[in-house]
Amino acid sequence: MKKQKKDIFIVGLALFGSYFGAGNLIFPPLLGFLSGSQWSLAAIGFCVSAVLMPVVGLYVISKNGGSLEAMTEDIHKNFAKFLLLFIMLFAGNISVPRTGAVAYELGFKALFPGVPIIVFIIGYFAIALYFSLDVNKMINKVGKFLTPVLVVVLLGIIIKGVLTPIGNPIAPQQSGVFTHSFLEGYQTGDLIVSYLIGTVFIGDIVHRGYKSSGERNRLTAYCGVIALILLAVIYVGLIYLGSSVSSYYPKDIERSQLLLGIAERVLGKNGMLFLSIAVVLACVTTAIGQITSIANFFHDFSNGKIPHKLAALVFAILGAIIAVLGVEKIIYFATPIYKGVYPSLIVLMILGIFRKFIPNKQSFRYALIFTLAVSILEAILSVADVAIIKAFVDILPFSGLGFAWFLPATLGFIIGAVRGKEPLTQFE
Repeated sequence: MKKQKKDIFIVGLALFGSYFGAGNLIFPPLLGFLSGSQWSLAAIGFCVSAVLMPVVGLYVISKNGGSLEAMTEDIHKNFAKFLLLFIMLFAGNISVPRTGAVAYELGFKALFPGVPIIVFIIGYFAIALYFSLDVNKMINKVGKFLTPVLVVVLLGIIIKGVLTPIGNPIAPQQSGVFTHSFLEGYQTGDLIVSYLIGTVFIGDIVHRGYKSSGERNRLTAYCGVIALILLAVIYVGLIYLGSSVSSYYPKDIERSQLLLGIAERVLGKNGMLFLSIAVVLACVTTAIGQITSIANFFHDFSNGKIPHKLAALVFAILGAIIAVLGVEKIIYFATPIYKGVYPSLIVLMILGIFRKFIPNKQSFRYALIFTLAVSILEAILSVADVAIIKAFVDILPFSGLGFAWFLPATLGFIIGAVRGKEPLTQFE
């Protein structure tokens, strides 16, 4: 029992650290700022999409055979392989480099503006690589050392801001507070992270001795609860702090400026130091988890021909090269990819939750295929205004709310249920 509690604590903290990057740090304050007096509604919407969905997504993978391969085998035997290949390439070229760029622009640069980005990036990715080289020790190192420091720093800022409020929230500056906040939660990308790191974390739980499906699922759930509580507390706190300064700044303030302003108002000039520590730690813990997962994937994808350490080295170097481009350029390239893949991952999570009630393989497949088709159209619209595509997407119910995929997914499920005959594989 003592070992189990220790494992839950360490893996849960490491899981939180892998989810919580600096992108997660800059979104909540602006939501609170725009929501003002309705900050609690914003907190609920954001926590549903940025906390509950990713944690449930990880549990669904464990519940559906313990791997994405087992979960999606009924779609196609190679579906998981190529979905993961896409996710890993996305993470290696967008997500991992973004952590380095954000760590510099929102963390390190505030303290040492004279240090060139390339100098910081080399040191940053050297640290990330060191922790990523050994897949079996990564989770222990992150869970025991880096994540606790991050949690203490963030909670210190939040507690100080709650006990000595900066100001009183004003009326909302954003309509549809709940919907807007829910959709903003997508931008954290943490549901993608669940699919990216799921195999590593679930594999680590099995490696610790929880080999049966019941033990694995139970430990995954407990670890998920740790991550969920920490994420929710920090997000709600940051949203509240954002609402408390809603009367101090103009509506069009940039996220980074708002975050820096909050830190300075809460902790004074020393707030910059604490914020910088939080930003850099939030980024590097995420980079460590993702580089480890990417290297582990390519080792397995190549049937062992690509050593884990070599893959980690390659993606650390690639991440460093792309990170030098800066945050804005990286985000520009990431937006259409999020729009193209995120809805499909949501549908895959929902199908995994209700797997026992899905009538056949075809309903599972068609729901996902129809969702992917519409998502690709929305991804195209994010970079090019194609009239015929825009006209089609606009007529879909809930498209204005960001749920254009809902009707196609439902229709795909129904058509598959009517036409299909092959039973869906079920797990214990």
